[in-house]
Amino acid sequence: MEERGWYKSGEALQDEMRKTRVPQDMLALWYLGQAGITVKYGEHVLAVDPYLGRPEPDTRSFPPPFAPEEADFLDVVLCTHNHSDHLDPYTLRGIAQSSEKTVFVVPRPCVQAVLDCGIEKERVIGAAAGEEIWLGEVTICPVPAAHEDLFRDENGDYENLGYVMKFPEAVVYHSGDTIEWEAMTEELRPFGIDVACLPINGSDWKRKRADIIGNLNAREAADVANEIGADLLIPMHFDLFPHNGENPAHLADYMFTEHFGHKYHVMAPGERFFYCR
Repeated sequence: MEERGWYKSGEALQDEMRKTRVPQDMLALWYLGQAGITVKYGEHVLAVDPYLGRPEPDTRSFPPPFAPEEADFLDVVLCTHNHSDHLDPYTLRGIAQSSEKTVFVVPRPCVQAVLDCGIEKERVIGAAAGEEIWLGEVTICPVPAAHEDLFRDENGDYENLGYVMKFPEAVVYHSGDTIEWEAMTEELRPFGIDVACLPINGSDWKRKRADIIGNLNAREAADVANEIGADLLIPMHFDLFPHNGENPAHLADYMFTEHFGHKYHVMAPGERFFYCR
């Protein structure tokens, strides 16, 4: 029996990630809830913002799919910023212990937070907007993310990043937590993005009073995906925390009325999805 809220979890999900044979010219993607996206290309597996821990108090709507110590199949882990549902020390420590091969890519201002997890500095890559990172067959292109603003540290490095991942098979954009930022469309459109993973939880007066930082809402995410020329929109960051979620039906309604014919796919936690251009 699967854990509540999961299409597939536990050993079944781990085995699927390990054993899936990705057809030529395709990518396999899995949704891990919140902003967690896993991509398999060839025989390699990359995860962005995997969150396999539990907050205190535990307010998750559904449990983690498996323990981080069981994620020995991950070659690369990318984190977009230093919030616990994106860069979780418990998760990163467990993944690092499960496999010595895993490399961690985080914004430069977040490097120390990863080192504080006990992960060797040789396994940690500090990312900066505009500086490409080559990891085998995938090229990582960090871009700014506006977590309500474009925050920089004292060295001028962005504290929040999104990642454009150029695989041989397709180009995937994971925005991290973001609202639309100046020149966003102009910067992203030239990448020829195939799959755009964008948050849809938005913001409101109540959440602002609780110091919950906002993101794109469903309409904004749909408009951004259209403006940057993405072939497919995958919404994220709407399901894990009841106090900071959104009904993806709002996205479906807006896509039907304003972007009819534009592809989107709402993934269930633990679902596998094959993408082909």
